[in-house]
Order: sequence, then C-alpha cells, then structure tokens
Amino acid sequence: MPVRLRLSPADLLVSVFVVVLATWWWHQFRAGGLAFGLLAGTVLLWRRHHPLAVLAGVSALTVATATVEVNDSQLHEGMLLITLALAMWAAIVHEPTLRRAVAGGVAASLVAALVLPLNQTASGLHAVTLLDIADGFGVVVGYGGVVWAAGLSVRYLSQLRANAVERRLSAERERRDNARIAVAEERARIARELHDIVAHSLSVIVLQANGAAYAFDHDQQRVREALRTIGATGADALDEIRQLVEMLRSDGGAASDRTPAALDQVEAVVQRARDAGLSVTLAVHGTPPDVPGGVALAVCRIVQESLTNTRKHAGRDSAATVTVDYRPGRIDIEVTDRSVGASPAPPARGGHGLVGMRERVALYGGTFEAGPLPDGGWRVHAGLPLSGVRAVSA
Repeated sequence: MPVRLRLSPADLLVSVFVVVLATWWWHQFRAGGLAFGLLAGTVLLWRRHHPLAVLAGVSALTVATATVEVNDSQLHEGMLLITLALAMWAAIVHEPTLRRAVAGGVAASLVAALVLPLNQTASGLHAVTLLDIADGFGVVVGYGGVVWAAGLSVRYLSQLRANAVERRLSAERERRDNARIAVAEERARIARELHDIVAHSLSVIVLQANGAAYAFDHDQQRVREALRTIGATGADALDEIRQLVEMLRSDGGAASDRTPAALDQVEAVVQRARDAGLSVTLAVHGTPPDVPGGVALAVCRIVQESLTNTRKHAGRDSAATVTVDYRPGRIDIEVTDRSVGASPAPPARGGHGLVGMRERVALYGGTFEAGPLPDGGWRVHAGLPLSGVRAVSA
C-alpha cells in the first residue's frame, strides 16, 4: 500500500537548501555536489515522518561520500556535518519516545566523529583508527551539543503545547459530558413530576366520573358539570403528556418533592431558604393566576435552585431578593443576590443548576437569563408564557 507523504514548505526549503549548498561547496566537481545534494535532500524529505530511517540513510550517504575524491577534491566536511545535523535534529525532535530520540542523537554524533577522519584521509574505513574516531568525537561534541540542546528544547516545548491542547480538549469533553448528564437528570426529574401531575388529573377524572354515574338518574345539572370537568381535566392531562413526549423525543436524580405544586408555595420555598440562614426578600406583584401544575412547579423550582446557588456561591453573609411578577399571559421570576463585603467579582456559576433551570423554562417556551451583575452579585431571570396552558381543577 503506497504511503502518502505530506510535505510542508519547510521540508521543501530544507531539501533545496541542501542541494544548493552541496553544489556550491564542491565547486571543483559540481556534478558530485549536485548528486550528493539531490540524494540527501530527497532522503531528508521524510525526516519528520521516519526520523531514524532518515538518519540511517544520511549516515550511510555521508560516510560513503567522505571517501570520494575527484580531481584531488572532496566534498567539504562542513557539508557532511550539516547534513548529519539536520538528520540528528529530526531524530531528537520528532521521534515518538525520548529513548529513541537520544539513541538517534548519539548515533549521529558517532557517525560525525567517523566522517571527520574519513574525509581527511580519504583512504577508506580500514585506515581509520579508534584514536581518529576519538579525536573526531572531541571535535564534534561541541557542535553536536548545540544541536542537542536546541533539539531537546524544541521537543520539550512541543510536548508542553501538545499537553496543553490535550488538557483543553479533555476539559471541553468533560464539560459537554457533564452538561448532557445534567440535562438528562433534569429531564428525568421533570418527567417524574409531570407523571405525578397526570396521575392527579386522572384521579380527578375518576372521581368526577363516579359522581356523574351516581347523580345520572336524579341530577342532570351535576352530571353536566362533572362531564365538563372531566373534559377540561382530560385536555389538560393530554397537554402535559404531549409536553412530556416532546421533551423525551428531543434527546435525553436527585430526589424530588412529589407534592403537587402551586404558585402559593413560592413563599414556603423562600421561607426554607431563610430557615437555612439566607436573608431573602420576597416581592410579589399581581395576583397568582390559575396555571397547570407543571408551570407552578417550574416557578417554585427556579426560585429554589436560584436561592440554593446563592447559598453555595455568594458567601455566608449574602442576601437575595426574589421578585415574582404575575402579568397578563406571563410570569416573570427574578432572583438577585449581593454578597455583603465579598469580592466584587463573584465566582462563575456554570453548574448543573443553571442547566436544569434553562431546560425547565425551555420546556414551556419561556426565556431564561443568568449572569453576574455589573457591580457584583448574580441575577437569574426567567419568563414563562401562559398562553396555551390551562389550569387543572381538582
């Protein structure tokens, strides 16, 4: 299977540099310099993908070229060492493991120590002694040390960048997973609550039906009223079931209060927060309308979750204000908090509570906003439309 080589402009530039420099340096025999440059430059194209193989090929090429002498001229040892340095750099920087990178660097240093006496004597490997190699190693150790230090520094910085990118991606994956889990938990909780509401509606239907059956022979008016109640209650239950099915189809616990909710329970929710030590001011504007249990439950849950977040994040001396505004066709809930003597920059509150409130408001087609106030503190605002929803009468 052919291997597709992906080259960068830097790869091509390095290879062209080797070709041009080798041709220029061996000016007494330019054909030889060009041949060496073309071979070395072609092999170096793979240096980022197969650094050790490239190092082996370049080592063999430089050792072979070091013994070539034409018209009493040789390719200068500087060109051979530069070519080896490029291959050694690639091994140190691009090898996957540090052990193999070090092995490649050591091997390149030894080859460079061998190339020097070969190039100077031009008599072949048999004429090179261990003392010659040791002398050559002494010469190239400083030159190679610079390449080593630079290569290891680049490798270290590259690993730092790769680790930082991986941590960022991992944190992003964890944040998305946590958000999905929070949405699933909140939807399961809402589903249980809607189930309770539907069960309540069915109980009303059964009671009204039994009453109608009892009064059927002697009180037609009561039978008519019971049938109207059954029809209205059944329609409301159908709406709740439709919302539940839409929510579950869209894609996705803590223990819940299974008592059917009503808007007058907002005061009880606020009182529980006060009993827990939080200073809370409650302002209610307008008259609570008759709304389905799900909407009432949403109002109570938004107030409850917001006050819980205030206790968690705003500090022990914090104070909160809850405003519930009953308008024609709409309910607005706003919860603000200000921490007494706390830092003007409150901590971020991107937890599951906000996800749950946003999901619950979206279920009823409302709007939701949450964020820090300009002068400190936090604000949560939810708007729930009442158009298209009907109250469940018991």
